[in-house]
Amino acid sequence: MKSSQIRESFISFFESKSHSRVQSAPVLPIGDKSLLFTNAGMNQFKAIFLNSEKPKNLRVVNSQKCIRVSGKHNDLEEVGRDGFHHTFFEMLGNWSFGDYYKKEAIKWSWELFTEVWNLDKSRLWVTVFEEDDEAFDLWKNQTDIDPNRIIRSGAKDNFWEMAETGPCGPCSEIHYYVGDTPEDQKSEMVNNSSEYWELWNLVFIQFNRLKDGTMEDLPKKTCRYWCRT
Repeated sequence: MKSSQIRESFISFFESKSHSRVQSAPVLPIGDKSLLFTNAGMNQFKAIFLNSEKPKNLRVVNSQKCIRVSGKHNDLEEVGRDGFHHTFFEMLGNWSFGDYYKKEAIKWSWELFTEVWNLDKSRLWVTVFEEDDEAFDLWKNQTDIDPNRIIRSGAKDNFWEMAETGPCGPCSEIHYYVGDTPEDQKSEMVNNSSEYWELWNLVFIQFNRLKDGTMEDLPKKTCRYWCRT
């Protein structure tokens, strides 16, 4: 499939789940001095996450053009070391602003990957934040993934934050083994080998981190889920 076909398939899938399609924001952020470039699909929704702006729709889907050459999310140093890091890319995202949460996000991501795009389940792995029992149980009970392929991981890999302050929360990633010997797959190699590619990150935004490091609960649970093209 061409990237344009993947993009349209992703957006159409979530439109079928009552999401409204929105346009990509400019790569030069408007009204946000904390960023040099737009580096994530959630940038244009930051005010909604912080409850300072009301969303026009509770479910949206988009394809955001991103540049990652500075700040916390700097992929420039990784280019050339593997086959999937790059500085400019499109981030496919589905978003819930206080509507659905972990259950639907997990079920739909698995449905798209395994029933629509027909990815090989025997090559898929899932990581969850080590303290997120809810996400672990949902993967185990709401999908048919082999429970041995659900891995608990620490904050380094499975706690999402855009910057030192602001919206943040635990996340769950879906990885795909691209190697030539699927019989040799090992859980400990996920996030530690270039043969395991992160395809999707399901982020459960629950907190707002303040300058002093305090984590305050956000008034509404919001979600962002994305994969790269």
